[in-house]
Amino acid sequence: MQKEIISKPKLSSILILIIGGFLATIFGIFMIIKGIEKQRLLIIGIPFFAIGLYSLYWVLNYDILKISNGKLIFKSITGLTKKTISLSELKSYTEIEKENAKLKNEVGYMKWKDLTLYGDNFRYKISSTSYTNYKELRKELIKGLKRDLQAEIKWQNNNLTYIGLGLILFGFFIGFWFWQVTKDTLTDKILTLLISVGFVGYGIFLLYKRKKPAGNNV
Repeated sequence: MQKEIISKPKLSSILILIIGGFLATIFGIFMIIKGIEKQRLLIIGIPFFAIGLYSLYWVLNYDILKISNGKLIFKSITGLTKKTISLSELKSYTEIEKENAKLKNEVGYMKWKDLTLYGDNFRYKISSTSYTNYKELRKELIKGLKRDLQAEIKWQNNNLTYIGLGLILFGFFIGFWFWQVTKDTLTDKILTLLISVGFVGYGIFLLYKRKKPAGNNV
């Protein structure tokens, strides 16, 4: 008989979203009410209100996963079954390691993995930040599935493209802006040029790092 596995939510992540969602929503409502008189406060309030609502919606929509008798069952945090699929419907998967923009020795640095399951008419992503037993879930879910390395390389290339082009544009922009505002001295101009070239150069380096598609591995 197949072992039954139930996902274990990371309570810290959920609590942060609940508390942050409530605070952002309340702050957003307060700023919106104040914004009736001062429009600049309205501009601040609407984004906070939207972020707060989205955080609370994410919590309410949070999936509790259950693997039992060859099926993957999706339940809400209230225990209601949302949908059920057969594990035989899954065909392939990707697993991509990600990290935030902070340095490893900085406070708030995060590194995690996103597992995406694919079927004929199915796609579902599981993040290691969401479940404490991510490895156990992963091991059971990818049994017999092909790892789609082409899709992983495509994601990496797209990510490098977006970041690379962003750095190149930022480099040109900051170079042009500093060139206009800096004093008309050779030292300032050289420093401005070096900063601009640094951003543009690193952006080009990231574009160069993109890989060619490879075949699928199991």
